[in-house]
Amino acid sequence: MALLPTSRVLSQPTSTTHPEKRNHPAARFLPVLGGISIFLAYQFCRSVERLTNRAGAMDTKFSAIAKEDFMGFLIGQNALMLIAYVILAVVGTLLLQPFLSWVCGKLRIRRWWAVAILAWGLTVLLHDHYFTVRMVESKPYFLPDAGGNWYSGSIGLLPAAVRRVFDIGFFTILPLLGAAVALFWQIHRWGRRGWLIAGPVMAVVLGIFGVKAAIASTTRKTAGSQKAPNILIIGSDSLRGDRLGVAGYRPRRTDGPAAAGVSPTIDALAARSVNFTTCYAPIGSTLESGTSFMASQYPHTHGLRHMFPNRQAIMDARSRTVPMASLLREKGYDTAAIGDWCAGYYELMPLGFEHISVSSFDSFKVYMSQAVVMAHPIIAIYFDNALGYRLYPQINSFASFVTPEVVTNRVRKRLGEAASDGRPFFWHVFYSCTHLPYQSKEPYASMFIDPDYDGPNKKAFPFNVDDFASKPNLEEIFAAAPARDIAHINAVYDGCVRQFDDCVKDILESLEKNGLAENTIVIVTGDHGDDLYDPGTTLLHGQGFNGGLQASHVPMIVHVPGVAAKSIEETVRLIDVMPTLADLTGVEKPAAWEGRSFADWITGRSAPEWRPFYGETGFPFMQPKVADIERPPLHPLDQMTTYDPSFNYQFVLKPEYEESLVTAKQRCLRTRYWKMVCTPAADGSRHFGLFHLPTDPHGRTDLATARPEVAAPLQAALARWTDQHHESSITEIFPSGEPE
Repeated sequence: MALLPTSRVLSQPTSTTHPEKRNHPAARFLPVLGGISIFLAYQFCRSVERLTNRAGAMDTKFSAIAKEDFMGFLIGQNALMLIAYVILAVVGTLLLQPFLSWVCGKLRIRRWWAVAILAWGLTVLLHDHYFTVRMVESKPYFLPDAGGNWYSGSIGLLPAAVRRVFDIGFFTILPLLGAAVALFWQIHRWGRRGWLIAGPVMAVVLGIFGVKAAIASTTRKTAGSQKAPNILIIGSDSLRGDRLGVAGYRPRRTDGPAAAGVSPTIDALAARSVNFTTCYAPIGSTLESGTSFMASQYPHTHGLRHMFPNRQAIMDARSRTVPMASLLREKGYDTAAIGDWCAGYYELMPLGFEHISVSSFDSFKVYMSQAVVMAHPIIAIYFDNALGYRLYPQINSFASFVTPEVVTNRVRKRLGEAASDGRPFFWHVFYSCTHLPYQSKEPYASMFIDPDYDGPNKKAFPFNVDDFASKPNLEEIFAAAPARDIAHINAVYDGCVRQFDDCVKDILESLEKNGLAENTIVIVTGDHGDDLYDPGTTLLHGQGFNGGLQASHVPMIVHVPGVAAKSIEETVRLIDVMPTLADLTGVEKPAAWEGRSFADWITGRSAPEWRPFYGETGFPFMQPKVADIERPPLHPLDQMTTYDPSFNYQFVLKPEYEESLVTAKQRCLRTRYWKMVCTPAADGSRHFGLFHLPTDPHGRTDLATARPEVAAPLQAALARWTDQHHESSITEIFPSGEPE
């Protein structure tokens, strides 16, 4: 009898017993960690194998360089990925342990190996059938054709509003709720010690958010008190001026969401703005055109003639240019360039901007690092967030991670800050929405395409990097596309335009919400257009002028608060925009600028007049054929370029190709009625073609012989611009008036 109380006392847990032992969780930490770790170890090995196989399958000089010169770098980058796997293993264990403990308790499972198997199975289920699908739905740009999963096939039948509610509940609320339950379980399991730790931590977090909110509230000023106007330029790479609703474009598909057209927001903005329907870029390539845009100079003046300049070319260009952003910074403006991978040229050419938030551009090491990261799907699935950006800062500038949504959110945040500090701002927001491979998220990817289309890459252009880098016959490859594929590519492009339009919508709404709209000049434009199998062309931009000017034609919608809306057909150029903004803001125009202001056309002080457009081609990824002309020899990209370790591993043109590339460029001169194209031949001669724009907009009939009175003065003017860099006005070209 005396032993009974003693046994009872001994059977009671003492206060020093470990909390985990006191609560006896059925699924202990280490077996759960082991099961999850087995799955993640397999994923890591599979990712490394995927990267190795991809590198082995590539057959370009760039892939050879990667294998020979950067193997140590690749191994180191893969080793860094292990940090993410370790974090996932620990966090996954903490989150799954409560559920597994409940299951094991119900099933009376106590064997550690059985718990590990259950943990492994649950991890496979969640990874393959929840988190991967979550990424496919919210970030389809990580996969080449993300439409073929069970979720998209079943939920896609629901109305858009219902689908949004389901997405929020299934992909946002559900994981947050699960994390909250797991956190509470873990805290409760540790008893008083858990609450003693969790309480102060939560108090500190809430306090930080409270202080930030209080600071924002007390520092907010009235935006209307600003006197200097804000300037917000919103653009998308390869955005054609003729593929907007305001330009009269109508997509083939007009049912459902497509009924609103490709650009309802931009169309509405144009209806209350000054819309210049004929605006051209001096070169169809982003770096060169963007520099011309911001510095109001032709490429031959600032010196950037192609997209792979070396260090000296960049230094020379910086010394020759006086960008608008640098002038406005002196006036107290906040200046910022915000964008994704197409805006990466601002890393090379800051062009006076104080704040630059863009993707890295044309660095071999960046491409290598991105290849490693993208070979590990867990990074895209679980680390495309603030934690991931802190662990791997490089992904904050990767093309695959800095998406249009990320860019738009950065602009929204910055607009809120601008409303608080009251400084005028000059920002260039630049998207890659409409650039090859024309890949957008849903619903845009499917909005305008034929639902019965079953060709390659249903929701993007089938872009082959190896062909692009190593084959000089891209025109033949592109030209082989059947008519149905061509129609599909155009429909996919329409979806990309609509995605950009919604980005503009979000920014304009944020501008209004923050009380900045009434004091902000808004411009919607592009850096150049694009060829989309128009007559006489295939794809790309900056390759030639014979098949029309759609690769040079960009939108130019200028909204100045208080100025009456109108449409102006007379030609303006991107080099004219900064002089115009200088006049509208009272900034003195530098002598180095070559553009001419059209501010008086906006305000109505003077009538518009036709201006000449002079343009040149960019890097020759291909040389479009010209009848009876043998073009200079063309070499593939991987032969003409290399990387420079002393220049941040940037891709640069080899010096031996510099002169021949510039000499082989096509040049173009467009007046009101005529277009002349100069095509250098392999024998060193030049061929000049003349085309009548009103009757032959795509340049199919050469009238140089039939209309010598027109051809001769245009040829002389284009030669002066090419050789002497002298721009002749239309009046100088045709003193007696331009012939029709």
